Parts: sequence; structure tokens; C-alpha cells
Amino acid sequence: MSSALPYCASPYRYQRRKTRVVTIGDIPLGGTYPIRVQSMTTTDTCDTEATVKQIIRLVEANCEIVRVTAPSIRDAENLKHIKAELRRQGIHVPLVADIHFTPNAALIAADYVEKVRINPGNYADRKLFQIKEYSDDEYEAELERLEKAFKPLVLKCKQNGVAMRIGTNHGSLSDRIMNRYGDTPLGMVESALEFVRICETYGFHDIVLSMKASNPQVMIQAYRLLAARMDELGMDYPFHLGVTEAGDGEDGRIKSAIGTGTLLDDGIGDTVRVSLTEDPVAEVPVCYALIKPYNDRLQRFPEPRQERIELRLSHRPDNDLTVPEARDPYEYARRPAVGIDVGGVKMGGSYPVRVELAPCAPLTDIPALLMEIEALTRPGRRDQPACEIIQLPVTQASDIEACISLAQAMRARGLSVPLAAKVSATLPGLSHLLSYVAKLNVTVGPFTHQQAAATQLGALIDVAKAAGRVIQWDVSPDSSSSPSTGEGQGGGGWKEPPSPSLEDIVDSALTLCYLCEAHAFVHYLLAIEGVQAIPAYRLLAARLAAEGIEAPLMLKTPRFAADEALLRASLTLGSLLCDGFGDAIEVVSDLPSVDALRLSYNILQGARRRISKTEFISCPSCGRTQFDLETTTQRIKAQTGHLTGVKIAIMGCIVNGPGEMADADFGYVGSGPGKINLYVGKECVERNIPFHQADAKLIELIKAHGKWIDPT
Repeated sequence: MSSALPYCASPYRYQRRKTRVVTIGDIPLGGTYPIRVQSMTTTDTCDTEATVKQIIRLVEANCEIVRVTAPSIRDAENLKHIKAELRRQGIHVPLVADIHFTPNAALIAADYVEKVRINPGNYADRKLFQIKEYSDDEYEAELERLEKAFKPLVLKCKQNGVAMRIGTNHGSLSDRIMNRYGDTPLGMVESALEFVRICETYGFHDIVLSMKASNPQVMIQAYRLLAARMDELGMDYPFHLGVTEAGDGEDGRIKSAIGTGTLLDDGIGDTVRVSLTEDPVAEVPVCYALIKPYNDRLQRFPEPRQERIELRLSHRPDNDLTVPEARDPYEYARRPAVGIDVGGVKMGGSYPVRVELAPCAPLTDIPALLMEIEALTRPGRRDQPACEIIQLPVTQASDIEACISLAQAMRARGLSVPLAAKVSATLPGLSHLLSYVAKLNVTVGPFTHQQAAATQLGALIDVAKAAGRVIQWDVSPDSSSSPSTGEGQGGGGWKEPPSPSLEDIVDSALTLCYLCEAHAFVHYLLAIEGVQAIPAYRLLAARLAAEGIEAPLMLKTPRFAADEALLRASLTLGSLLCDGFGDAIEVVSDLPSVDALRLSYNILQGARRRISKTEFISCPSCGRTQFDLETTTQRIKAQTGHLTGVKIAIMGCIVNGPGEMADADFGYVGSGPGKINLYVGKECVERNIPFHQADAKLIELIKAHGKWIDPT
């Protein structure tokens, strides 16, 4: 599908998707305008005072668009009073009415707000989970019924100059869509297109589209497919991005960065929301942190000039490459890689994605380093994951001796974690070090392959091969790390290009693969460091696939400051992991190592590549919510957070709850004031449990299904 339906101009170079401009109140979005930030109120919409106060707080936090739920006609009618009070106080933020199930409420809301959001899965349908094979005639009759129900809102919005978001939710696809397309990204896209076609029939084009899911991978695939279908159909509507039910705290931010960040890096997205189970004001700075790199490009180099990236893609005149991709961006498949063994830690093949980290303590302080390594590899609780490979910087001869002393001290303490030494190719004495480390991480800069340099690295390969050790080639834009014969630029050494490009770096990685092949050496992996990782690894994987090379990949982030590591590392690694790339990861940052370890495993979990703790799916709360979601989520996490691999959904209401629970094992869903329904999978097994009993009932349910263990 990927070759037939490209979703962006180039997978190797940033370029924002071109869209029409849709104006929401006085906020234009799409086109060449900045990516906009929005959030949603959590108050009862009929409580005018509380809702207005929360909207003002959001505006003070620089939220540009505010969504308010309108679950009933009464709520929709109160939007008039909310807007009037905001205007009285001089607040002119555009309002969006969020509609589920109630077309009549949408018609009322369209008189008072700047945009109406409808869910195509439940605007004119009720989800009955019925299995039915629709004939073409029956399906066409369903579309005619849909048009009859939807036409009045289209005409009302067109008449009033009100925009519309057609917002598909993965968890609330109609039975009609489910039976024809399945519970798939394609079903999500076609669900929205049914409504878009009706809008276009009546000449209405002030449309924004969204494809939300609680699983970042599904959400990424759906938006990409939507972009491809838009291009195929000659449509250019802007997109609103968001991972729904992302959760709270670090986990919610990681899922949002993986999903929303990946698409932003693809050039997709014109407005964003980060759906956190927290005070909605907390969502706003996360949104701005995610969009900043892309809005900064826009401000420096507005269209039609191409936005600049850190390194050129190529030295070709058009700075472009046409290389067939190694991935299908619409369907997950792990990239094939040979299996290798790093000191007993197996990676590649079908093995889990591994975690490598560099401790913070210097190699000269062995007591401190031992304590840090013990904390990383022997966590205090059985449900806490451990670092699997410890990386040590070895830059000079004295470091080799310190590394050996550390390895000996580790053995004396019974610390058996494999060590990786981060070295340059030219450091003498590496053969001695190989008796104490499992892997050499050899930094190599861009080069032109010359015989003398090949001989130098070939000797290192032979030493590693004889010792049964692994080499990781860390290909870098830094030419100072390249081997040199001392013969100067013209003497047969490895030459630095005038300004290295991503193509140069990937060419260097391919040359190293050929060199390993010439020495019959298969125990190696590849990494790229110090550049924009997403396009670099995509290009590397494509070139490797074209050559039939299945070397494992270590995904490394550029070095991030502590305050940006959570979002930027999640975006960088999560994007690649969701596309099937990566056999190990390394978060390179200024974070304390224990925090970097937690972040590494949380990214793997957010990308659904490795589950190391309880998985929580919780919605961000809104006026439909039947209980305090933030405190309830925190309370349930405290009681069940040790159940590694168990998936628990905490949903405020039944609008998207049963569907957006995705593949959760258990569900905790608000069914009415003070009442909870409990689910096993998608089956409701207990109804209308009093709120004060629901936590205990949930734990009983988990125990009854054999998934409970006592916390340590």
C-alpha cells in the first residue's frame, strides 16, 4: 500500500502537508499558519460560572481554541450563556461544541459556537455490535439515511459560517463501517470520508478532520492513510491531531509525543490537543513543546521556501532522494534483523527490543559507578525493569584500565550485566579491553572508503571476531572520529565531505556492512548518532533492505537536555519503533540514569513494543464524566500499578469508553452519577456498582481472572 499511496512529500525530509485554510472564529488554521493549540473543558457545561472560569484559565495559558462538550440539548442551549459571559469579560477565544449521539444538540450549538465537532461513528448511528454483511444496495441505503440525518447540520454550519470537525474515534466506529472495513485505520478513514462527501455535496468546505485512537500506532497509521486518501481524492482539509485517552503523568505525555509528534515530524497536523487525565490547563504547555520545532521552522522560513533541517538529505541539486521505503507506513511489521548475542543479552530477530544506557558517574569514580550500575540493574521491586547493557565511555588509554578495574569489581559483586565500551576506531589497546566487555561501540565519521582505512578497521573486526565480541558501528557526522592513516586528505585516509549529508552518513554505514561481510563477521549492529534520527534511520533501513542486509539497529537519540528529554526522546524513538524499526534503544540525555531507564521502558510500552508494567488507558475527562477522573485514575494506579502486562481502562462515560478500551483486559467505566460498570475485555460483567465499592470490585474481578499478584 505504501508505494501506491504516499502520505507525505518525502519520508526522508520534513515538509509540511499543504492544506486549505479553515478559520475558527478569528483563528486561521492550516495553510502556512502556525500549528494551533487547543484543549477541552472538564466542567459541567450547564454550570456557566465554572465553565467560564476554566475557559479563562485556558486562555491565560495561551490556549487558542477551547472545546466544550454538549451531550444534551440543555447543554447546547447553555453555550449561549457561556459565550455571552466570555464576551462580557472580553474573552474572544473560539469555542467548539463536542457532539456525540445528539444531532439536535449540534443544530442548537451551531448558533453559538465557532466550530462543531461531530463523531461520524455515533452522529446518526447507534453501536449495537451487530455482525451483518451489507450488500451494495443496503450500504447505499445506509448512506442515504446518513445524508438525511447530517444534511441539516451541514446547511446550518454553512449558513452561519461555522466550521466543522469530523472527528473519527477508533473506539466508536459504526456497525456499518465495522462490518465492511473492520476495526482498522482504513475503517476510520472511510468513516470520515462518508461525512466529507456529504459536506461537499452541499458546497461546505470549512472542514477539519481527526483520526483519534488510544493506541498511538493505530492513530499514526490512520492519519497517514487519511493524508494519502485526501491527496488521492484531491482534498486538502487540515487535520487536528491527538491521542485520545492518553492518560496522565509521564505515560500520557509519552503516548502523545509518540502519536502526535510522529505525525508532526511527517509534516502532518494543523492543530493539536494533548488529552491528559489532568487539569486541562496542564495540556497546553505540552502542546506548545511538541509543536515548537515545527512552528519555529515556519516562522524562519515560511512557505513556499523549504523548511531547513539540521543536515541536508543529499548533495544532489534538489536535496532529494528517491529510495523505496523498507516499511509500510499503514501497517506494522517489525524489520527483519539477524539475532545476535551481547554478553548473554539476545537482540534482533524476534527478541525483545533491548535497553542500553550510560551511567552518569565518571569512570574514574568506581565506587559511585558501582552503586549506580547496581541501581540500574538490580531495581528494588520485581515489577521494575532493569538496564540490560551498561555503556562506558572509553576515550583514552587510562580509561581502558579503569574499565577493566570496574569489570573486575562488578564480578566480585555478582553484577553480571554486559558492558559496552564507547570507543573511537583509532584508540590503541582495544584487544586487551575485549576480555572484559561484551561490545565495542565504535564511533565512525563520514568517509570515502579507502584501502588503508579498510585495513585499519578490518584489523579491529578480526580482533572482535576472534574474541567472540560484538561491534556496534556508531556512524556520526563528526569527522574527527574517522580513522586516519596520517597521509592527509589525499593520502588514502577517510575523507570528510565538505558538509556531511544524511546520504553520506548512510553510505558510510553501508560501507561498514560491506567491510564486515568481507571479513565474514556477522556479530555487529548499526547506529546513527548526532543527527535527526527519524529520517536517518528510515533512509538507512531502506538502503539496507535494498542490499538485502539484515543487521540489527540500535536506535539512539541525539543528546537532549533534561527538561526536553521526555517529549523529544519519546517522539524520536517512538516514531521509529511504531514503524517496526529498532532492536535496541539508547536515550542520550542529561537525565539521571534511573530516570532515563524509566523513560526508556515507558517509551517501549507507549509504542507497544515491550510491556514492562501495568498499561492504563484513561480518558481526559469532560462534562460527560461521571466521576473525578484524575483522582480516580491515580487511586487505581496506586492499587494496581504492579500488575505487569495487565491492561486497565478507566473511562469517564460510555460515549467512547467501551470502544476506546481497545485491547484492555479490564474496564472501569462511569455509567451514571455515582455508578460504575466493570468490563472484562469489551463485555460488561457488572453494572451500576456504587462508586465507593468499585475499586474493591475491580480488584476482585482481576483476581477472579487469575491476573492478580500481591505487591512487594
